[in-house]
Amino acid sequence: MTIKEIVKAYLEANRYDGLYNICSVECACETGDLMPCNEPNENCTAGYKTEYKDNKCPCGEGCTWHIGKEKL
Repeated sequence: MTIKEIVKAYLEANRYDGLYNICSVECACETGDLMPCNEPNENCTAGYKTEYKDNKCPCGEGCTWHIGKEKL
């Protein structure tokens, strides 16, 4: 198995929605599009997806979703 396959299996088995970078809030990926940067990052950790209607996320960047530490 590749690192990507191992990480995806772990995330799905533990009901996480994807990964997020603890040093960069705008960097996250869902399990369906894991590691689009094509490399594992030591600052990425498992997280839960929160969706925002009308692009009203708390970061102010107009995002439709974020992945973070807690399920909101």
